[in-house]
Amino acid sequence: MFSTQSNFKTPSKKRTPKKPTKKKATAHTAPPKFPYTKVPNALRKFLKQVPERPKPPKVNNDLLAAWELGGSNSNSIIRVLKEIGLLDSSNQPTEIYDAFMQPNVGPAVLGEQVKTTYAKFFASTHEPYNDDVELKRLFNIHSGGSDSTLRDQIHTFKVLCEFATFDGVPSTESDSGQPAVAELNAQSRTANNSSATSTAAMHIDLHIHLPENKTTREYEAIIQDIARYIYRHEDLRDGQ
Repeated sequence: MFSTQSNFKTPSKKRTPKKPTKKKATAHTAPPKFPYTKVPNALRKFLKQVPERPKPPKVNNDLLAAWELGGSNSNSIIRVLKEIGLLDSSNQPTEIYDAFMQPNVGPAVLGEQVKTTYAKFFASTHEPYNDDVELKRLFNIHSGGSDSTLRDQIHTFKVLCEFATFDGVPSTESDSGQPAVAELNAQSRTANNSSATSTAAMHIDLHIHLPENKTTREYEAIIQDIARYIYRHEDLRDGQ
């Protein structure tokens, strides 16, 4: 008798191994994209002292120590100052630093740098520095790092905004074609020179020795000549 059972086995299908899926980068896995310091209070003290001190040839650890900002993490503010444009790659103050030293234009110049560095924030809301919830959301979207690094980025941004103004911030290039910072420097120097000139013009020390035995009319003529030729007043007699 022949068996009807077959000795052939159906070959099993090979399973194709699944490719590992790439995880989308989140705020905790993506690198930080904005400048930050571990010591935001040291950055605050530095920015406060800039208009009050002479321009340094270079900003380094020795200078920070001289300004009483020394510490293990204080040099991290140098990275922020470079990113914001106050220092160049060799830690030397830039033209923007010069403008920031001037109280009349410094906050607006820093405001321009902040708006450039954090352009995505200001494109989303007019005042990102005034809304902590919105600010945290923006950093989570546009930056990365651990929770502590995100906090450092937020604190750094807020310290920069403390010393900046954003109303009427000058554009990168002015209507005259000059760089805005250079024009602000020129305007400041002109204003200072004008102020000095006007102050000098107001301090005239005039001693008059009137001759004796003159009539009242002759004394009046002397006074009128002084008013006309020294003080540039109209001849008083014209109104008589």
